[in-house]
Amino acid sequence: MSDSAYLDARYGRRAGRAGRVRVLAAVGVLAAVAAVTVVFVWSRSGSTVSASVTSYQVLSDTRTSVSFTVDKADGQQVSCRVVAQDRYTDVVGSVDVTVPAAHAQVSLTVTVPTRGLAVVAVVDSCRVLG
Repeated sequence: MSDSAYLDARYGRRAGRAGRVRVLAAVGVLAAVAAVTVVFVWSRSGSTVSASVTSYQVLSDTRTSVSFTVDKADGQQVSCRVVAQDRYTDVVGSVDVTVPAAHAQVSLTVTVPTRGLAVVAVVDSCRVLG
């Protein structure tokens, strides 16, 4: 009896068991990778909403006018937060705007009340309602 056969008999090892463990481990890793891929793709496949500021005008220390365009799915109602920032990028005013579910591209102009002089205005975020 060879040393390998003697040790297999002594410790109860059976031929082929290591191969099955490797196959099961590979199947488990592939299943985990597939699950992560499915979750990632599913989370990214939702409706996308994008907004861009077309212009802004600082009207006074207490008001800033912002014009922006929202691209969304046709018939989808969206809420966007428009913020005005001072020279230190601190938010000095914000307003939440409901974008109607009319068309895929909607242009709006809003006035943001501010507590100080704004130097820039941005659309901070947009989210689908409902």
